[in-house]
Amino acid sequence: MKKLSPALLLLVLVVIGCRLPGALSGGGSGGAISTGGSDPKADIVEASRKFLTLPYFTANMDGMGQTEIRSQVKYLAPDRFHITYLGGTGTGAGMEMIYIGREGYMKSGDNWTKMPTAGQSIPNLRDSFTEEGLKTLSDTKYEGEETLDGESAGVYSYKNVTPAGDYPFTAKMWISHKTGQPMKIFAEYPNGVLKNMTVKYDTVSEVTIEAPVK
Repeated sequence: MKKLSPALLLLVLVVIGCRLPGALSGGGSGGAISTGGSDPKADIVEASRKFLTLPYFTANMDGMGQTEIRSQVKYLAPDRFHITYLGGTGTGAGMEMIYIGREGYMKSGDNWTKMPTAGQSIPNLRDSFTEEGLKTLSDTKYEGEETLDGESAGVYSYKNVTPAGDYPFTAKMWISHKTGQPMKIFAEYPNGVLKNMTVKYDTVSEVTIEAPVK
C-alpha cells in the first residue's frame, strides 16, 4: 500500500485540488459557467482555467484515511504556501509550514526554524495544469444545482487520476454560477492510504505569506 508523509500528502492535495479536472493551461474569462451543464467536461475545464488565473486562495481540507485529516493551505502565486495542520489523529495538530520558492520553514511550538530544502522547489500549482491532465478525465456528468454557502452552484461528477502517485479517484465539483470557479471538491480514493477528501475554497479573502525567519 502506498504511503505519503503528512507534509507531502498536503502538498499533493493542494495540487490535486487545483488540477483534479486536469485543466488546460492559460487564462479564462470571468463569469458564469460556459455551457450551464450541457457540456460537463467543457464546464469543468473552463472552471479550472479560471482557477488557474487566481493570484491567491485558501483551501480548507477535511479527509479520512488511516486517520482523520484536517488542514488548511493558503496559496499565493506563484510559489508561496502556508500549511496549517488543524487537527486529526496523528497529523501533527498545530504544526505549520511555510514554503517560499526554494525556501522552507517549520513551526515547532512558538518557534519557526528554516528547513534544509537542498535547493529544490516544491510542486508549483501552475505546473500541474497541462494538456496531459485531460487524458485521464472521464465520465463527466452534470448532477444539477445546489446552494453552497448561500451561493448557487452547478454540481459535476467525474473520474480522474492524481498528478502525483497515479491514484485513481472519483469526485464531485461544485462550480459557482456567479464566478464560474470551483467552490468545493469531494474526492474518494479506492486505493492507497487516503480514502476521501473534501476541499472548500475561499478565493475572496486576500492571502499574505512572508518568511517567518531570516
